[in-house]
Amino acid sequence: MRKHAPDIAAMDLFVVPTIGFDLLYAFVVVRLDRKDLVWINVTTHPTAEWVARQITAAFPLG
Repeated sequence: MRKHAPDIAAMDLFVVPTIGFDLLYAFVVVRLDRKDLVWINVTTHPTAEWVARQITAAFPLG
């Protein structure tokens, strides 16, 4: 596992209620080898396309 740890990330999409009783959806990506926060974004209306854009932005090819 230690050999592959630099290439492993954890992702989570969770709900955050606001003080005005609205719901925000937070998407978080963390690298497991150093526990670094790689990406975080929030939206009021998550879609599959939005999630795909977040993953693409968190892991650019270059």
